[in-house]
Amino acid sequence: MSGSKRPSTSSLRRFISSRPYVAIAELRRRFGLDDPDAVSRLERDGQVAWIGLPEREASKLQELWLRDEIGLELSVEVRAPAVVGIYPTRIARYVMPAYGSPAMNGNGVHPPTPQARPQVAHPQPAGVPPIAAIPTPAE
Repeated sequence: MSGSKRPSTSSLRRFISSRPYVAIAELRRRFGLDDPDAVSRLERDGQVAWIGLPEREASKLQELWLRDEIGLELSVEVRAPAVVGIYPTRIARYVMPAYGSPAMNGNGVHPPTPQARPQVAHPQPAGVPPIAAIPTPAE
């Protein structure tokens, strides 16, 4: 893609959502972004990240990031928040619906729900608290 024909927001979104993860280098190659020294700033809710793309393309990615359509992977190798990859946060429309979703016609085999499992009485060993009484670690 030449410098006069730059990617649109929709073409960036389509390319990113067609893959589970896109490295910045792959994005540069796919759209022919030739400026190797281009670095732009992305900002959202006070969080700043630097991305190795020209300002025009970076602003389009920031727009997608602000709308929660993409997520950013930051490098762990440098102290600055540098973007090394992008991943889509929304599922593509062509993905099959999950079991039990309203989109199914009702003829599919559905996994049993927890309420449908038979309740079996097991004797509780002495000195062992019931499962509901076991404290869970705080996260």
